[in-house]
Amino acid sequence: MKRLYVCGSFRFLRELKRLERRLKKEKVDYQISKKMDSRGMQSCLKRIDDADVIYVVNPEGTVGKSVCVDIGYARAKNKPMYVMYPVDDPPVMDLISGVLSPEALIGILKEGCPATV
Repeated sequence: MKRLYVCGSFRFLRELKRLERRLKKEKVDYQISKKMDSRGMQSCLKRIDDADVIYVVNPEGTVGKSVCVDIGYARAKNKPMYVMYPVDDPPVMDLISGVLSPEALIGILKEGCPATV
């Protein structure tokens, strides 16, 4: 199974926690952004390095400045990156591999389809 890193703006903390419960239940190998991480952005970049796939929780298509850094870094590292909803900024959306619901993402990760992820 592929290792997943989940990021998103902390204003969507409820959605991040909901997805984390689902990932635990499905026994997906994941790391997730944590609000209280003392290393901040450096910790996020390390998690991107360690992951096979990046997933952005972005209700309403919104991503903040820190998540944009995550997206750019993941793209530079050639990591497949998916979002929950299309990003409302077309140049940023061009850096994304695709849009996947949490259910579709979990299905792909558990099946281990290398052609898709």
